[in-house]
Amino acid sequence: MAGFWENTGYILHHIYNVTELMSLLHDVSEYLRDWRVISAFQSSLLEKMTGGCQQCLPILMDNLELDAAVLYIGREKYTERFLMRKGDIEPEEAHRPKANEFDTPRSAAAELPELEGDKFICFVNETAADNTRFALYMSKEGEETDDSYQVYYEMLRLFLENSLLREKIIYDSEHDRLTGLYNKGKYLTMMEDFFPSCKSIAIYNMDLNYLKRTNDNLGHEAGDALLVKAARSLQGVERENLFGFRMGGDEYMLVGWDLTEEEAKGIKEEWEEVLEQINAMPAEDDPFPDLECVVACGLAYGSGDYDLKELLKLADERMYKNKVAIKLSRGEDPNSRL
Repeated sequence: MAGFWENTGYILHHIYNVTELMSLLHDVSEYLRDWRVISAFQSSLLEKMTGGCQQCLPILMDNLELDAAVLYIGREKYTERFLMRKGDIEPEEAHRPKANEFDTPRSAAAELPELEGDKFICFVNETAADNTRFALYMSKEGEETDDSYQVYYEMLRLFLENSLLREKIIYDSEHDRLTGLYNKGKYLTMMEDFFPSCKSIAIYNMDLNYLKRTNDNLGHEAGDALLVKAARSLQGVERENLFGFRMGGDEYMLVGWDLTEEEAKGIKEEWEEVLEQINAMPAEDDPFPDLECVVACGLAYGSGDYDLKELLKLADERMYKNKVAIKLSRGEDPNSRL
């Protein structure tokens, strides 16, 4: 038997079917590639988490190679629209009347107002925690469904919800709940961090007359209506470099920056006209349309190397003089605290 193995060569082999193994390796490779893409997408969203909702649009355009993307945010009195097309660097922002942007079911195709000719797919259509509606539409040539994008849905929905929640938290922390004006905290922050560096500043110190008398005679609901009327007069002249603040009680401030002295005086005249119009033509939702709103105002202007404290003091003095003059013109005791 030993001699049988000697001086003899043998070839031993086994044939394996590697088709399933290659298919598995291909699937793993595809999974890793998709995972890297999804991970990069998620990381990009997280980097923009502190920005506005519209910050998701450039990420969408780049990662999903879209032709266009549109985000709608339903505000109280209008719809905010952010549009981005291929080649755009930043989303285009526009305000438009409320329409049917939020009526399209998710995954359904739609033609959007003012964007005729483009067919979009409604990818996200949800309501945030504060009942703010938001909808995201996408357009890509050859794509008629959003099936290939479903893995991104939850990430986008959460990003938009968190952005709106963060926006609401910031808004509530900076605004007066009754009037919608910026609050004293916002004023103090800007007075410390922003206003001192402005080239010029205009300070309008304002005080609402007759609030105590209104509260005593007609109740606090009427007093609140009076406060809202005063706030609307400030909101009627607000702009990018002119903010209104409710300081508390019946005290208001209007602060403008990078204005000429003539522009500052013109704003005061414009505000007086707005207040007069509010009294002559009350808003439809005004519960006390016959209630007159009387506001005293003192303006102080400075440019160059101005002293904020001195300007604030001067605006307060001029406001008080105007308050006395208003009462004297009405035959009232200037020292009364009505």
